[in-house]
Amino acid sequence: MQDRFVIYGADDIKPFSCKADYGRMIDYFLQADKNFLIDMGVDPGKLPSRNDWLRRLLPDLERPDCEKQTYFLSWLHNGVAIGHSNVSKIRYGEEAYIHLHIWVPECRRVGMGTEFLRQSANTFIRKFALKSLYSEPYAENPAPNRALSKLGFRFIKRYWTVPGFVNFDQEVNQYVTQHEI
Repeated sequence: MQDRFVIYGADDIKPFSCKADYGRMIDYFLQADKNFLIDMGVDPGKLPSRNDWLRRLLPDLERPDCEKQTYFLSWLHNGVAIGHSNVSKIRYGEEAYIHLHIWVPECRRVGMGTEFLRQSANTFIRKFALKSLYSEPYAENPAPNRALSKLGFRFIKRYWTVPGFVNFDQEVNQYVTQHEI
């Protein structure tokens, strides 16, 4: 039997496949500066412990795609994980909500996020047979709003909500795409 492996390019995406992948994502949040989190719309007081977060996420590694609650992709630059994208609120064959984060400050504001977002969105659309892929970034966080618009996500509305379990009540911009980008 031939060994199977994947060689990733200089800038590529890779599905989370183990506890360590999730650990890097969790550490990004737990080790972040309080003001940085707030600027993203995250309430530092709502962040779960590392173990609680892992207990919440790891079961999705074993679930079939049609039962996953979340799905994560690592963003790799020169073979090093520098960020991630994930979907939540997955309704297989229907819709999901995409999130995006660049962990490494030096990799922000240089255009990498837009291309990683494109690759991630297309992967999620194909993998989960999505008719609609939504995103609801904090209205006061310009980076994800700019990337979504640049890629052709359609702006739907601005409204107040608590978009996720780690967020405070905030005004978000809701976007959607209904095709690969």
